[in-house]
Amino acid sequence: MKKNVLALSIAAMIGGLGFAGAASAQLAVNESGTGHMLLVPYYTAQNGNMSVLHVVNTDTGNGKALKVRFRGASNSDDVLDFQVFMSPGDVWTAAVTQGSDGVANLVTADGTCTLPAIAKGVAVPFVQDRLPSAMTAADKANNTREGYVEIFNMADISGASAVGNNPATPGVAGNFPLYTAIKHVNGVAPCTDSVLQGTLTTGAETAGLLPPTNGLSGSWYIINVPQTTTFSGAANAIKATGTTANVFSPQSTGPATLASADPLFRAGILAPQRYDVPDLSTPYVPASYATAEAQAADLTAKLARNAVINQYANDASITAKTDWVFSMPTRRYSIAANYAASIGSGNSTVAAYAGLADKSKAYRIINEGVNSYFLDPANTTVNAIGQICVSSIGQVFLDREETAKSSGAVFSPGTVSKTPLCGEVSVLSFADAGASVLGASVARANVTGAYTNGWGQINFSGLGVPVLGASFIKLTNPSASAGVSGNYGITWPHAYK
Repeated sequence: MKKNVLALSIAAMIGGLGFAGAASAQLAVNESGTGHMLLVPYYTAQNGNMSVLHVVNTDTGNGKALKVRFRGASNSDDVLDFQVFMSPGDVWTAAVTQGSDGVANLVTADGTCTLPAIAKGVAVPFVQDRLPSAMTAADKANNTREGYVEIFNMADISGASAVGNNPATPGVAGNFPLYTAIKHVNGVAPCTDSVLQGTLTTGAETAGLLPPTNGLSGSWYIINVPQTTTFSGAANAIKATGTTANVFSPQSTGPATLASADPLFRAGILAPQRYDVPDLSTPYVPASYATAEAQAADLTAKLARNAVINQYANDASITAKTDWVFSMPTRRYSIAANYAASIGSGNSTVAAYAGLADKSKAYRIINEGVNSYFLDPANTTVNAIGQICVSSIGQVFLDREETAKSSGAVFSPGTVSKTPLCGEVSVLSFADAGASVLGASVARANVTGAYTNGWGQINFSGLGVPVLGASFIKLTNPSASAGVSGNYGITWPHAYK
């Protein structure tokens, strides 16, 4: 009898787990694999650097309608976004450089279709409208030159042939107009302007658009030609499982119809436009995420780290320098900076802010619907230039011979007990002289007093901080002969706990 009861209990438990498994379709971090979304944790156009992106559509049956968005390093402001329409099996490439006016530019030699159209070799300047109006022109330009990149497969573009698909010739087999407009023929994509412009009106109802599937992969590299140094890595992929939704939104102004957990949108500080979505919070799997807040909270939890670990090298004999990059791409959906308020004017939840008579009172706006580390205002501060900062609970540095140091090594400005990571993409430079391998200047702190070579660990409390990034180490060979490159770049992804 007891055995039967036990068997029934186990069966019920297994059945329950099976049910939970069936209903657990959601987003998963697929590291350097393929996915529905890609995150490039850092781009820079500082100090002679050029950042190059490669996006691959590994789906050889369907095209992809992509949203590409560049966000600034300070507070994740949108500094450029557009759409890319990829053929099956296509590769799209582009580079970010610094223009003569100091503003970052996007340049491509790729023939893949975009909206707005980007001509080969013609620089597209980054947009500064969402940056603080109080910034000087030089500061605004500087804030376009560092950040991170979001890439979304909004929808698949079907290449299916079937009777009735071509509205120009009813009853005759043919491809959907959008597919025909973006499909390479003899190595050339037609990029039919009238068809692409038509998506501004038809949106997600455009004939041939299907819910997005897996298949995007990507990579990036940062190259400095004068300094003959290159760093590279894979884009972090986010994969959706289960029944996905078509999240195509027109590349135009007008009220957005897709949801976002962005606190500035939710509080009514900014009016979300159709080009603002999708973002990392827009529900990809509606059965799993009933709201944008639910998806943002889940993805933030999956990227959350209680400790970040990596190596550094400052060996003077090879002129070694090290930068650590901490990129927090989902932080924006928990807490955002309200530039209409004065720096240091406090904080408010989205719900409380919506009820304020004076809409310029709170600088930090917190979305209480995203249950994360940032829900507690005490976990963040604001620095003198308005960047939201996150503090660690401790750090330890070790040399290569097992010697530990938890005091003496200081992130400046700051203290040993609380390491401030200011900005959405924070760069920590390990060099007593304060030099940055990446030429970082938007959101950078210096590390002084650490060992010459070794490794370190930075710890966070509670739910942990959603972090991506790597250690960038530059070496110079003093014995290199004339005409021989003696500079080397090493990229080591962070390890996490």
